[in-house]
Amino acid sequence: MASETAISTLTLPKAVDFPPLAGDPVSPESWRTLMAIMDAVAPSVQRTDSLAADNAQESIVNLSKEECEASLASLRQYAAPSEDRLKQQDLFEAYLAEKPSENPVFEALLKNILSHVPPAKKRKLEMVLSLLGNRGGSLLLTGYITPFTSLSIVDRTKVLHSWRTSALFALRGLFKTFTTLGKLVHVRTSAYHSPLTGFPATPASWVANTSFPYEFLDFSSPSFTTNSKNGTIEIDTDVVIIGSGCGAGVVTHRLATTFGRSLRVLVLEKGQYFDASHFPLSQTHGLSSLMEAGGVIESEDGSITVTAGSTFGGGGTINWSASLQTQHFVRKEWAQDRKLPFFESEAFQNCLDRVCGVMGVSDEKVVPNFGNKVLLEGARKLGYAAKVVPQNSRGSEHHDGYCGMGCWRGEKMGPVNGWFPEAVKKGEVRFVQGMKVDRVIFGKNKKKKKVAVGVKGTWTPLGEGGRSVKVVVKAKKVVVSAGTLWSPVVLMNSGISNPHLGKNLKLHPVNFVSAVFEQETKPWEGACLTSVINSFENLDGKGHGTKIEALCMLPSFGLAFLPWVSGLDYKLMTAKYRHLNTYFSIARDRDSGYIYRDPEIGTPQVVYTPSEFDRANIMVGIVAMCKILYVQGAKEIHPSLPGFPPFIRSSTASSTSNDVLADMDTDKAITDPAFLTWLSDLQVHGNKPPQTAFGSAHQMGTCRMGATASEGVVEPEGKGVGHRGPVRGGRERVPERERC
Repeated sequence: MASETAISTLTLPKAVDFPPLAGDPVSPESWRTLMAIMDAVAPSVQRTDSLAADNAQESIVNLSKEECEASLASLRQYAAPSEDRLKQQDLFEAYLAEKPSENPVFEALLKNILSHVPPAKKRKLEMVLSLLGNRGGSLLLTGYITPFTSLSIVDRTKVLHSWRTSALFALRGLFKTFTTLGKLVHVRTSAYHSPLTGFPATPASWVANTSFPYEFLDFSSPSFTTNSKNGTIEIDTDVVIIGSGCGAGVVTHRLATTFGRSLRVLVLEKGQYFDASHFPLSQTHGLSSLMEAGGVIESEDGSITVTAGSTFGGGGTINWSASLQTQHFVRKEWAQDRKLPFFESEAFQNCLDRVCGVMGVSDEKVVPNFGNKVLLEGARKLGYAAKVVPQNSRGSEHHDGYCGMGCWRGEKMGPVNGWFPEAVKKGEVRFVQGMKVDRVIFGKNKKKKKVAVGVKGTWTPLGEGGRSVKVVVKAKKVVVSAGTLWSPVVLMNSGISNPHLGKNLKLHPVNFVSAVFEQETKPWEGACLTSVINSFENLDGKGHGTKIEALCMLPSFGLAFLPWVSGLDYKLMTAKYRHLNTYFSIARDRDSGYIYRDPEIGTPQVVYTPSEFDRANIMVGIVAMCKILYVQGAKEIHPSLPGFPPFIRSSTASSTSNDVLADMDTDKAITDPAFLTWLSDLQVHGNKPPQTAFGSAHQMGTCRMGATASEGVVEPEGKGVGHRGPVRGGRERVPERERC
């Protein structure tokens, strides 16, 4: 742990690097093809004089003088102000000219992301890239007999769009996968995007803050001896908790405050701990260090991208502080349909209130930023129900748009800053990082009943060159709180058999809409998510519907889901970042998927496709969101629906009373015929997978609670149904959840 003196001398957050790779994700030949695709998604764009047009490079986008001037004018309109026009011009040209295959950081990040792709998908990727690299395969997949690497950027772009419009689901999936990868890596590694838009890589008010002085067990220490017979290190405790996220934090705190130092508690986390002096992590390295699978978990069919925390504190370290209590209709469903009456009781409400009290959940000092004000004011104009979202920041303003990469202020009261420090002060609590639990160990109690008696896993030291060791933790009680993705895998590995294990996966799928405004929005400023529109959250009368919220606008999140039309269009669009905000329609999904254990590497794999029912609910939110953006004066409205054009407000249109009639019915309040026609076309276009960008930051249900084994994996108290197995303590055990 660094001293306070050393911390106080820091002027920037401590840097982190990519985790080490075991090897290249694809062959060298396939890598060249992949980079040719990336060069089409985010290409080098340069001016070609008319005299040199015949010799123009086909590996770049060649602009005429007029096209170049138009592109530079767009950049000039939305870039950060500069008094040095010549220097700014050089910056614009450098931004347009950069390309992935000449950016080592782009390649390093892409390799890191692909290193997490499961083996079966990696083989499919290798096969596709191999086919694109030869004449016959290219003809089959692109219609060109020329290998993909030899095609011009113009033709590569045509190929990508041919995949988007293909009748084959798999080809539409290729469009989604490759364009998403290219966009995500480009915005995280561009050397010129931040200086062009004025985005500060480090918050302007950043100062180094000290953190709670955590101590982690180090199994490479001589104080731990290896069993010579089985090569494992064995330790014992009273309670072992798998995972360090929000569920683990609450359980640890409850045990410590109830039993004090008479009960030994050991918390195991497979991810790494970063103290506040590292936060916020950079756009380049943050997702790779804080998120499961580098922040890019793609469902088996590629229709949705899942983001989940994988660091000390779990989702509580990287969430956006929003703290909403469970709605009444959800509690009613759990109590009456799931036969779990506790959820409609005063006792459950008292539990929610106690949790919110410990975290200091409040909306008293919440100050919505520009993007969140757009939702609140637009909802007011159109008669939608909206409210300020309480934050778990103990009454502080928490004016921090970077919190998705770790809370450098230490104000977000999740496990790391709230639950665990209090538990350590009151109880006998120890922690381990880098510990991946493989399975729960079972034994027999005095009554010859099968009971959980510990866990077995692998501990890996930080950094390169360290030796991993097998560790057995013997315990009187085992709590599995490894998250919706990993908890069912641990239980499957442990021989737990239940028809609901890994099933009932709910993801709260979202679609995105972005808007460009005349005024600067500086979307990275202010708290991330402080407003919600909930008029549409119960569309079917059974608790299924959608909400409208603002996206965290760090480039890693806010720009990766912008629609892709061409490389030039995408570069010009991301350059509008200083004037842009992105929003999402988030569904409480009726239909579900499931988790299975990868047969080769044992990691959780997601099987989930947003259903027609849930997509229709999301579309209701998209339409309402577009209306809000229109009445709030957005110049451009860009739904992330591939193949659908944006709405560009004409110079004569406005959001004044000529177009918005406040005393009319909401559906008739907007009278601009061009916008209404566009809105109608949007609904016809739809949001079918896999080409449409669906995302998820909420996962739940894979160890669902139920009254009996035929209805769930765990009892209301968290114990395994039908056996005296491990206790489940995370959100994976509730049918669904809100953000508190």
